[in-house]
Amino acid sequence: MSVVRKVRAVERVFAALDIEIRSFQKTTQINCLAGCGKCCFKPDIEATPLEFLPLAFDLFLTRRIDEAYAQLANAQPYCLLFAPKPLSLDKGSCSQYVHRGLICRLFGYSAMKGKNGEPKYVTCKIIKESQPEKVAHAQALSIQGNEVPMMSDYYFRIRSIDPDLGTHRYPINEAIRKAIEYVMAYYAYRRRPSLKRKLIA
Repeated sequence: MSVVRKVRAVERVFAALDIEIRSFQKTTQINCLAGCGKCCFKPDIEATPLEFLPLAFDLFLTRRIDEAYAQLANAQPYCLLFAPKPLSLDKGSCSQYVHRGLICRLFGYSAMKGKNGEPKYVTCKIIKESQPEKVAHAQALSIQGNEVPMMSDYYFRIRSIDPDLGTHRYPINEAIRKAIEYVMAYYAYRRRPSLKRKLIA
């Protein structure tokens, strides 16, 4: 499967998730606090390279891929894409929000299976403390199996696109680096696609 087809497939997964998340937000009224980036500062966030293939492909098409790759060599422990506010320890935003990874989309708006297979809503301490009634509602919906995106479902969809790139998880900056390297290697001896045709499979 070509890089373009893989990018298109990942973007379809993201589009389906976005619809589910909007429905979940409408039902629960749960939202991240404006400007909060505390979870982006966690140094142990892991992701698959496939989640960042759309980002790597966009960087390649817009001729920013070499710069981004060089930045990864000197990246902070937190995600390269996070743009913190000056002098802030937990405020900021994603500089590539449209191309953020699957884990970034799921966290706070999804459920995972517990040890006994029961669904458990997953979110951060800040949302739990600031929106306890909404969190309780989300957990009730998870148990009922209603309107809460399941992490495992979406990771299965990602793996089915490319079992290698979509299965192995790495620290987030390493996952981004591997996605970039994959795109660079793929186009090392192939013609660069035009911007106008970047989404044509």
